[in-house]
Amino acid sequence: MADLRRTRQITKSELRTLKKRVAQLRKKGFDVWTDDELEREGWTLAPLPPAAADAATPSMAQAADWDCGLACVQMALLSLDVPPPACSLKQLRARLSSDSVWTADLVYLLASYGIQCEYLTSELSAGASSAEKAGSAFYASSLEADAARVDALFARAASEEGVSIRCCKLGANELWNALRDDDQLAIVLVDGRMLYARAGRPPDGDFEGHYVLLVGLDDTTDSFRVKDPARSDRTAVRLADARAVPGTDDDVILVPLSQEPDPARYALGEARDSSTSALERAADGLRLEGRTADDEPAAVTAGR
Repeated sequence: MADLRRTRQITKSELRTLKKRVAQLRKKGFDVWTDDELEREGWTLAPLPPAAADAATPSMAQAADWDCGLACVQMALLSLDVPPPACSLKQLRARLSSDSVWTADLVYLLASYGIQCEYLTSELSAGASSAEKAGSAFYASSLEADAARVDALFARAASEEGVSIRCCKLGANELWNALRDDDQLAIVLVDGRMLYARAGRPPDGDFEGHYVLLVGLDDTTDSFRVKDPARSDRTAVRLADARAVPGTDDDVILVPLSQEPDPARYALGEARDSSTSALERAADGLRLEGRTADDEPAAVTAGR
């Protein structure tokens, strides 16, 4: 019996080709059958069931033009059985100090619920992204403050429980392999202009940072299963192109599903005064240690 994880639903054209091949072999005297060849080659006529990670992850929509990352975190938390009231978008916003959300913010947000995750990026500072995003009106008003805040989060990562940041560019094949075992989710930063753009047509406007959640693989189409908080449909996406745009820094957050959140930590967030967020306290911690956002984040090194 073919391994279901490697089995793919056969297309009509591929089925016609296989039947022709079987017919030719039978004319030559070979005892072959279409069903046997389907199984031997790893095909199935029936639609495959959704991946376990996909089935366990509800689709959630963003509420504003800036909280797509929060919606992805919300979906990840719900898949880990965090109660919906404890991870509503309102609760998540209360833990942030800015509505300009960067990937580092999302990592600390997950950690505030006791969730272990790994943040992989090609840039261990806000500098490279800032240069690209400087041309975008969306980022312009808060870019300087954002860069200082994000660099402070990078600097603090080595000593923060549950926060793992590694300098690593995860290519398409590596990302595919990371989701192959259906045991983790991936929050991915893309350029929203490119995600659904037609091939060969240059995108309009400035860079549009956008987060989507990858919940597994679709072997039928050799593509990623994507939950986009900005769309309810699952049309084909140009994920590789959207990730390759300067400004994304190849950002990926891997969230293992074989873990349990800490109820004490997310329950604490429900009663917390929203005027003081987890990220604000992280910045306060840097000031108490006598460090600034301009300090070299030497503790965050490749291979950590």
